[in-house]
Amino acid sequence: MKSEIKIISKSVEETITLGNIIGENAVDDLFIAMSGDLGAGKTHFVQGIAKGMKIQDVVTSPTFTIMNYYEGKLPLKHFDFYRLESEYDLYNIGWEEYSVGGVTVVEWSELFPSLIPHGSLCVRIENVSLTERNIFIKWDEKTPENIIKEIRKYALGD
Repeated sequence: MKSEIKIISKSVEETITLGNIIGENAVDDLFIAMSGDLGAGKTHFVQGIAKGMKIQDVVTSPTFTIMNYYEGKLPLKHFDFYRLESEYDLYNIGWEEYSVGGVTVVEWSELFPSLIPHGSLCVRIENVSLTERNIFIKWDEKTPENIIKEIRKYALGD
């Protein structure tokens, strides 16, 4: 059974903060599937995840490189499916190796839904205004409970 929560972010900083909470609570083999319009803030969200994982590198969008790899408390593999034409393109760059272990974050994951494993955290970001975003986060019974607990705490102010 899938569950979902909606969080309203009023700034880039709030989007990064939410990502940071997920990064601080990241566990090995966490898969985060992201979707949203161009410029919605997906990369800012990933910057927050990296910050929470104690990654010191500058996190940028992997639109042209397909994947960026960062070392932190766990490795962070940041993929962008936007320019790919088929799943086959991913297997040519080692998807099977890179998509397990550490934390895998995929922007434009909706382009290849069959690659999203059960237990993923699914994040959709929608533009509301120049600065405001609706962030929808979905999970299922296999998603790490500690992350869900922290997301709920942030969203509900508990």
